[in-house]
Amino acid sequence: MMLKPRCVKAFFIEETRVFLNSVEDFSDSGPSDTESEMTSIRRNSDFMIMNRNRRGTILGDSTDNRVLYGRKNSDGSPSIQLNGEKIDLDTACLLKEICWGGANVIPKPEWIKSSLAMNEPDQMYAFGLKIDTQGASKGFRILLQAYILKQLLFEGKPSKKNTKTGYGGILDKMSRPGSASGSTGLGIYKQNPGIQLLRPNDVTQKEVLAGAISELLWKCGQSQSAVLVLPDADLCFDLVPKYCADTITEKCHLFRCNKEEELKALVKKHFPFFIQEQGGALACLLYSVVLSKGFDELKKDLQAKHDDMLISAEDTIGFGLSNLLLTGTATPYLHNGIMSADAEDATNFEYGDGKLGITGRNNIGLLVRGENNLETEQLNLGSRLKTPILPIWVTCCKDNWGVLFNPNKDLMKSYQAENRFQLYYYCGGTQLKDKRELVLIIDTRSALKNNSTNINDIGLDDFEEIQENPLELAIQSKWEGASVDWGGMNPIV
Repeated sequence: MMLKPRCVKAFFIEETRVFLNSVEDFSDSGPSDTESEMTSIRRNSDFMIMNRNRRGTILGDSTDNRVLYGRKNSDGSPSIQLNGEKIDLDTACLLKEICWGGANVIPKPEWIKSSLAMNEPDQMYAFGLKIDTQGASKGFRILLQAYILKQLLFEGKPSKKNTKTGYGGILDKMSRPGSASGSTGLGIYKQNPGIQLLRPNDVTQKEVLAGAISELLWKCGQSQSAVLVLPDADLCFDLVPKYCADTITEKCHLFRCNKEEELKALVKKHFPFFIQEQGGALACLLYSVVLSKGFDELKKDLQAKHDDMLISAEDTIGFGLSNLLLTGTATPYLHNGIMSADAEDATNFEYGDGKLGITGRNNIGLLVRGENNLETEQLNLGSRLKTPILPIWVTCCKDNWGVLFNPNKDLMKSYQAENRFQLYYYCGGTQLKDKRELVLIIDTRSALKNNSTNINDIGLDDFEEIQENPLELAIQSKWEGASVDWGGMNPIV
């Protein structure tokens, strides 16, 4: 049986250590004339171990980013020893104040005991994160889910064939007929690409999740730098009365990266933490977002709402946080450009005079629906969020978060393609019990017919019976008057 080079090296190191121990035992029992040989062996062994550890560090980072997986914890997860920069008391207090409202606040278990694991690979909904909570933690996961879909469907260099079919990205390359990866459950690509592309194997899941986390943090850091936060087993500072321990924040180590490739390599190195149950990955990712943005820049972006916490006491996400994740700017407003503080329908293009909203089109869009028409109008969602570059929309309907998407990138390049098309919808939870994906059929050709309906033909009593679906209304805010067909499945929003 042939051993791999790494295995041979490990075997040699272990045999060397055994030999050294035996020599030392022998030397203790009496005089020896092999002291020089023993010293030489020690030096060679130490040199090999040192070189092996050096390859575990991230190039270009002054901080030692090694991670040592030693003994396992009681729950079976690996015990991690971290280096990096230890969080100090002031930073921990400021993080908790910005995120939760105070240093004495303990985040909900949904944040400090949740992972970022994905659904079972090679199965229906394998493209999705496990989402079994409600409130702000669900909304935060959905926003990350949008990046996962972007990585899965549209990243990489699609071939001419991918361009023609409209499918591209990492999953497409790994699922083409005849490829080695395609034999692991994705070989039936030709039968139904719209579905099979969304059933990645475990290798692809790891790649797209690591890519999504890296891309999100890099965007928050203005494509210049990012900070990855990971917890250790020990406290990083002495506890004081004003600070309430939560088992995560006070144990965090900070890893600063100046290159996106460096950041992604670091995420991959620590990948077991992100999918570890009870590990606190969700809270650490939120802290990473805040620190990547920077405290001062975050308050500047939030403008008049700079004193508001990112996660409200009612366990909801504000649009400041959602915009930060989607666009890299934490503006709490959804309108285009700058709105004058004097007249809400006027614009002023001088920065600082008015409310700064969305300054340009984004890769991922947003559709919203409030409790009623008035609340929705006051949100003033602009066309820049309604019309993203890629066919991916995060949806927020009465604080219920989900994501709509289409694997065909050309959908956003042709008005004719928007006459009648499909949108997948994912929100996790009870949706996983369904036997097939939820695919909505959007028909904008019915808009003219719907708009020609005479209101006199509708009685007053009929208005009380009409219960319009909030997701359909959010979709119609982008495609006015369009009909939404749920494909025979019950609406879940």
